[in-house]
Amino acid sequence: MSRRRKKSNNIIISIIIFIFLCATGYFGTDYFLEQNSVETSGNNVQITTSARIENANEIQLDNDKLNIIFFYVGQADCTLIKLNDEVMLIDSGNNSDGEKVVSFLQEKNITQIDYLVGTHADEDHIGGIDDVIENIEIGTFFIPTVGKDGTDYQNAVEAAQTKGITIQNPTMGETFSLGEAEFEIMAAMEEEGTSDNNSSIVIELKYNSTNYLFMGDAETEVENSRSWDKVNVLKVGHHGSNSSSSEKFLNQVKPQYSIIEVGKSNSYNLPSDKAIQRLEESGTTILRTDKANGDEVGSFWLTSDGNTIDIREVNINLDGDNK
Repeated sequence: MSRRRKKSNNIIISIIIFIFLCATGYFGTDYFLEQNSVETSGNNVQITTSARIENANEIQLDNDKLNIIFFYVGQADCTLIKLNDEVMLIDSGNNSDGEKVVSFLQEKNITQIDYLVGTHADEDHIGGIDDVIENIEIGTFFIPTVGKDGTDYQNAVEAAQTKGITIQNPTMGETFSLGEAEFEIMAAMEEEGTSDNNSSIVIELKYNSTNYLFMGDAETEVENSRSWDKVNVLKVGHHGSNSSSSEKFLNQVKPQYSIIEVGKSNSYNLPSDKAIQRLEESGTTILRTDKANGDEVGSFWLTSDGNTIDIREVNINLDGDNK
């Protein structure tokens, strides 16, 4: 019993000494900041969600902030990124979506796209890209060579050649800047036998403390081909197909939010229940363009100052088939 009392007394004395040292400023502010940085290791940032915007005219793309819009283009992909008057467009929806994509860009006074990315040759990603090229000035045009014999690919090439735009096939590890942000090509498979999906140009965007990953239609083969950084926001691969978003991959990227660009009541039954389950089990918050407002379709507008992120549902429907 005496030993227990002695041990208890020592603990009490230690606590008193610690409180005294804190009160006298012995440790200093840096000590507590250092301890806090250890406890919050990783790159999670504060993400807020604001009220839905019903009128797209209310969207003002702030030049001083990173703007990302994940558009509803039916069963297809199209994502706009803007920062400091520089613009990137990743994919452009189906053929029927091209005119609506162009109209939106023009309404927002976007006259030049610094980086146009056709992630891969499938129509639901590059179908509308010839409309974009024909109506908007293009700086750099990225597209893989896999699938180059397809009609939509040829339409894109013809449109680019008509305007004298050089087509570039990026390679993994290349880095570029978009305003104050930087982006890296994380995957761009070109090996013989690579499927269209797995040839997707995968891009990681870094803006100060925030990270974003855009997977195109990349599947497990690509996910397993390398290591991945932790990100705050993930554009889910292949519309939430079971062939993407593996447990191993999600354990690495650990997204706080995951965006699925997918068509309402699509014939592929996407997103897959299994993929959704894996995403949910990873702890991410899932946002779907086919259910942006309950059962209503819509888009998501993300803004960031580089340290925090705000996400809003917006009533934008660029589906040329009006589904």
